[in-house]
Amino acid sequence: MPAVVIYGAGDNGREVGETLLAAQDNGGGWELVGFLDDGPDKQGARVLGLPVLGTAEWIADHRQVQVVMGIGHPRWRRSAAARVEALGGRWATVVHPCAVVSPSATIGEGCVIFAGVVLSSNSRLGRLVQANFNAVIHHDTEVGDLAALMANVALGGNVRVGEGTFVGMGSQVRQGVSVGEWSLVGCGASVVRDLPAYCVATGVPARPVRSYSTPQEMPPI
Repeated sequence: MPAVVIYGAGDNGREVGETLLAAQDNGGGWELVGFLDDGPDKQGARVLGLPVLGTAEWIADHRQVQVVMGIGHPRWRRSAAARVEALGGRWATVVHPCAVVSPSATIGEGCVIFAGVVLSSNSRLGRLVQANFNAVIHHDTEVGDLAALMANVALGGNVRVGEGTFVGMGSQVRQGVSVGEWSLVGCGASVVRDLPAYCVATGVPARPVRSYSTPQEMPPI
């Protein structure tokens, strides 16, 4: 059984760990051996009864062990992904056994699919996407690399969500609408028209309330 570690030992990493363990118990094909985290306060800790084995540098000496991303915010996940890949890390993809995945759906490497997620006909997730509890991705919808869909998000058919976009808890995106890359859609927003890249959008209907120029400027949640 291939070994995996989770990069990120915080709250999101713990949730990802529980998802991975559920997949493992359902014959998912991995053995979770521990966590990695660059925070000094995490060293020597235990998460879900498993050790924090060290920082990302651990990967360089254990390249046979695959990595699962346990960092939620796309801005931080982007830099974490670059570090893991520079160290020779390889990504594992995790799908909770209670997710519903159409045979025609496509899931990119390194994605984490939580319990209750529905991936409908011909939906497509890029690399390192996180789809949180009960997110619904309807037919022919495309979600870009590093995007994060929080709990109870609903994306209608033929939606386009750009790279690195964060869609907050309970938000809805109407069919046929595009959300630009590295945007942040606030919790409970209703997106009924296209949103530009690099913006924060909130409200019903959702409207841009702030803009920025680079992924590094994307605000925290």
